[in-house]
Amino acid sequence: MTELVPLADISDVEVYLKHAVPAALVEFAERKLGASGNVLRLLFRKEGTNLDNEIVEDSLIAALTKDAVAVNVAADVKREESVLDSDVDLSAFSQFTQTAGGYSFTGEWQGSSEDVFFTQNQLSNLGLGQSTISTFLLHTDDEKNPS
Repeated sequence: MTELVPLADISDVEVYLKHAVPAALVEFAERKLGASGNVLRLLFRKEGTNLDNEIVEDSLIAALTKDAVAVNVAADVKREESVLDSDVDLSAFSQFTQTAGGYSFTGEWQGSSEDVFFTQNQLSNLGLGQSTISTFLLHTDDEKNPS
């Protein structure tokens, strides 16, 4: 069985992060690179395609895949960075209000950095989730029954 290699690396993540991955998050980022790539592989498999073969055959798919994985991991590293210096992990919320006296908390859920999320646009750019038309070959009666 062939070992699955990550579809992007730490240097790709750092391009979108705009700085080096903090040492405390390198292992997290590496694991997210593997998980994100494997999610894309599974999505392609469900569409009837092998992503690794597509990457070898089409440099555009290879570049789009690398970027989608790197962006995904960079977003999660940013969330985790916000937690490094804090005792409270609110990274899964994009907006929140917190009051002490009235015990109030409101938040807008944006997902956990432990999960893998791709935007609809990223998936669409890779050709996933789009309507497809099956191809088939039409034969005339003469072609089916040559004399």
